[in-house]
Amino acid sequence: MQDSGHDPGTSPPPGPLVWWALGAFVWCVLGGWTVGALLQTWRFGPGFVLSELLFFAAPAAAVLLLERWWSGGARWWAFAMPGGADMARAALLGALGAGMVVITGVTVRQGLNLPLPRHPPGEVWVLALTVPAALAEELFFRPVLQRALSTVWRPGTAVVAAALWFGLLHGSFVRFPEMFLMGVLNGVVYLKSGNYWLCALSHAAANLLGAGLWEGAAQSPGLFHPLIGAGLLVPVFVLLGSWNPPQTAGRRWRDQLRAALFGVPVPRPQARGRAALLGAFGGITALLLPPVGAVTRAELQAARDRAGGPEVRQRDEWVLGTNAVITVRSRLEFARWSENRPTWVLALAYPEATLLGVELAGEVFDTRPVGRGTFELLWPKPRPPPGTLEIYWELPLAALEAPEHGYRVRLQAVVPVHAYALRLVLEPGCGYVFDRAPERPADTVFSTSGHHPPRRDFGTCGLGLRRLPPESSAP
Repeated sequence: MQDSGHDPGTSPPPGPLVWWALGAFVWCVLGGWTVGALLQTWRFGPGFVLSELLFFAAPAAAVLLLERWWSGGARWWAFAMPGGADMARAALLGALGAGMVVITGVTVRQGLNLPLPRHPPGEVWVLALTVPAALAEELFFRPVLQRALSTVWRPGTAVVAAALWFGLLHGSFVRFPEMFLMGVLNGVVYLKSGNYWLCALSHAAANLLGAGLWEGAAQSPGLFHPLIGAGLLVPVFVLLGSWNPPQTAGRRWRDQLRAALFGVPVPRPQARGRAALLGAFGGITALLLPPVGAVTRAELQAARDRAGGPEVRQRDEWVLGTNAVITVRSRLEFARWSENRPTWVLALAYPEATLLGVELAGEVFDTRPVGRGTFELLWPKPRPPPGTLEIYWELPLAALEAPEHGYRVRLQAVVPVHAYALRLVLEPGCGYVFDRAPERPADTVFSTSGHHPPRRDFGTCGLGLRRLPPESSAP
């Protein structure tokens, strides 16, 4: 490995570095949670970059310059570019860390019954997370905060303490486990290498890959099982253990694990100001907890409000008549109503369909067309209790796809629903039978089971119809 100019197994004299780093962290919290939030609300892309510069990079640079001035021109930090092998190792660790972070986030959100992010972030968001966020945040948390804490505490303690503040700084206990995990991983990378650039590279790789993994998790959360995350620890330990492999032959497993993570030797720092630092660290952490808790409560409430929309299952009964027209009754079975809004948009699966009427408990609802096959439903006032909404519409059989293969239908609900079922009934003399069971007058051709996130589109399926010869369909 190319010399980074800093031995992670040694610690510089503490001096005022620790207190400068703590002051910089307070500036980071106060500025980032106020001015930084306003900047990102103003315009996300430029606001995010300015926040990273003002409240991570700028205080980090100020501490490093103050430290150099205080030490009379000498410096304990270095930013030498690493070698290619170390860069590849750091990038791979970041990719593995992204997998563990997303799995942790999925597990937490599923445990809290929160929805997973379903839309991939925009290119501006991914670029901001990959470049300025990785460079600025790692500059602050590694060569400044973690290194300052390690002048008073053991290196492992400094890693955990910096990771704790890294998680809390992101402002939500929902995200804290995944951010804490990422902070620990990058902290260990800094201990193993002493090189800031490798930490930034690992952070950037994790953010870049994590954006795609979150989209995959939203589509297939079952693939992101906690056991898979635990399995990813094996290659992580192998990579860290191969980084300047220590001489651990004959040592106990605890010594081998500590050496694989932190390198050898792990010296005890100079015991100056340890009690004062512990008090300051605990006090700042205690001040962080209430606002983070408030943000978390607001986040959970917003998620519950979004989830408090309609909980509904749609059951369709399609009746194929003798005039080659399908008459449909779509029953929307509500467990609870949607949020208080005066209108609701119903979208039929086919633009050729004709809406016949909408009823609830015998009361006819008013609708007005807002597009081809799309209608706006006016809720009554006062709102009735949850019940079953019945929507009547009809569709010509010729509108269905692939008649030569038994007809295929689009399984699209009229509103986002949690479950969907379709039952087809054949009127006597309609001229069609079910290919697999000609004697059957009705069949459930599609049905979902279990509880799914609300959606409209359930794909397509075949009706399995066979047309009878004209003499067979005559009454």
